[in-house]
Amino acid sequence: NLFWRKGYSDTSMADLLDVTALTKGSFYNAFGSKRDLFIQALTRYEQDTRVMLQELSALDSPSTAIQTFFEGLIASTTSDTDKKGCFTVNMLLCITSYDEEIQSIVRRTAQSVETFFKQMIELGRVRGEISEDVSPEKNAKLLFSTMVSIRVLGRGTYDTKSLEILAERALRLIK
Repeated sequence: NLFWRKGYSDTSMADLLDVTALTKGSFYNAFGSKRDLFIQALTRYEQDTRVMLQELSALDSPSTAIQTFFEGLIASTTSDTDKKGCFTVNMLLCITSYDEEIQSIVRRTAQSVETFFKQMIELGRVRGEISEDVSPEKNAKLLFSTMVSIRVLGRGTYDTKSLEILAERALRLIK
């Protein structure tokens, strides 16, 4: 949560020691380093994202899965009183300041969301829920971009109604 709220660079060792209530030696024994802990946090977030996407993929309807994704996205964005946004999106915004291993984790997490959209569109086309005219690749990118927009703009620029408009317009991409 500290990395999520403050980012990697703005999180100090003193912050980490304070929040974990560990001594410096215990911290290094438990986590290795600040960077190692950050990688563990990113990896955990990636795993949680994959579980959430698997649960949505298990829904009977691909278009319902995508709609449910956006409903949950808006709910989590508007209930985020700390306005910390999405951990992955936050890291995407400054990805070039991280080393290759960290960039890879962030890209993988982002790609899993885009892949979810692509797979749901493909399945929806096969089932006749989504028009054959809808490009899985192109529209998955647009849905992902809308997700990023909602997470960034939901940190204080847009109100709930504005976020709902973005989601509603994105869902029209798969009609």
